[in-house]
Amino acid sequence: MIERHKALAEQFLHGVYGGNPSIIDELASDDIVSSYPVFLRLFNAPSIRGREALKKFVVGFAERWSDPQITIHEAVAEEDRVVLIWSFRATRVDSSKKDDPTTNLEHRWGGITLFRFDSSGRIVAEIGEESEPGPIERLKTGTT
Repeated sequence: MIERHKALAEQFLHGVYGGNPSIIDELASDDIVSSYPVFLRLFNAPSIRGREALKKFVVGFAERWSDPQITIHEAVAEEDRVVLIWSFRATRVDSSKKDDPTTNLEHRWGGITLFRFDSSGRIVAEIGEESEPGPIERLKTGTT
């Protein structure tokens, strides 16, 4: 089951941040909670709760980024939990601000995400930390 959880967590991360909201119906529990520090700044709330809210986020995320490339650097699992170390690269194509200098530029960041599964094998929690540069890039440059 541990290897299956790893595969499902990777599939979920690729689906969500690759712009595929159908992955949520396939893999997430009805009451999934997704939390990253950036959500507080973006949504004035520390987390997104429920399948429908998460699907809405995925659609909006996909509208802002083109050609997303998600790389999983490491996956560690134990019992009902999986931790992924990942990096993300995409071009920003939409901005809520006019004349945003970051539009049409490639952006990169990375993070560490913990996924928790329920007894039926559905994801009930996605709790992450993201940073720029990501964890792998900080290791390469010696930045901490």
